[in-house]
Amino acid sequence: MQSSSLFPLVLLVLGTLAPWTAEGVGNALKPGACPSIRSSRCLVGYEPSECQSDWQCPERQICCPDICGFRCLDPVNIFNPIEVKPGRCPVVTGQCLMLNPPNHCETDSQCVSDFKCCRGMCGKVCVAPV
Repeated sequence: MQSSSLFPLVLLVLGTLAPWTAEGVGNALKPGACPSIRSSRCLVGYEPSECQSDWQCPERQICCPDICGFRCLDPVNIFNPIEVKPGRCPVVTGQCLMLNPPNHCETDSQCVSDFKCCRGMCGKVCVAPV
């Protein structure tokens, strides 16, 4: 095979790999965690998601689940000194069927008012202490 006949094959391989490498960057995470979601209903019905990965968000914002889909939001710094709020986490019964469920918080300081960051049925969530 001559080198000129390899040229289309090389272009085909590079064309196939280019989107894969760009996609890999998009799946990486920016620093910080998503702010806790206040429990309520989505009142506007279906709303298309603003993002699918952190890299679709401007500057330091990250792609977070919101009441009506995914939006670009300012991250919560999970490396702040850990504030432990009074009270205990409620006992969780049941088991999540989701593989690697997402955490909606990492520390109590990410939760509003007196809510604590506790293990829920599917990942960590902000809940009222017992």
